[in-house]
Amino acid sequence: MSGRASVDIQQCIRAPAEGVAAYISDFRNARHWMVGVEEIEELGGDAYRLHLESPVGVLKPEARVVERSAGRIRWVYTSTVEGGGTVEVRPEGGDCCTVHYTGSFAPTGAILRRAARLAGMERFARRNGERSLMRLKALMEAGRYR
Repeated sequence: MSGRASVDIQQCIRAPAEGVAAYISDFRNARHWMVGVEEIEELGGDAYRLHLESPVGVLKPEARVVERSAGRIRWVYTSTVEGGGTVEVRPEGGDCCTVHYTGSFAPTGAILRRAARLAGMERFARRNGERSLMRLKALMEAGRYR
């Protein structure tokens, strides 16, 4: 077993796709809607240090945004954990959109990876991903994306 947690989920949101896409394209906003992200430090350019809650304690990986386009943001972790994520916003007509999140996450190092697997990293990541999209839905439907 790799100990890597993978998530592939989506959520329908009653808000204009353009507003949702603009909100998620600012990576600093992740701390407001991504469950488990306690803090984000800007390191310059498109690099950030995240303070992430995990089943094995708070991890502080660095991440780099590698794609930012209309309706899509993608990042990779460059230290402490392996993996990355993508959030894509697709218009569904009217003032509705679908937000699709895919990601993978695994602490580096055999001991930490095994501890994460034993602590249920996959279940933890899925639950946090689902809760994150529900939080994003609540923020966007309340008009907080402006």
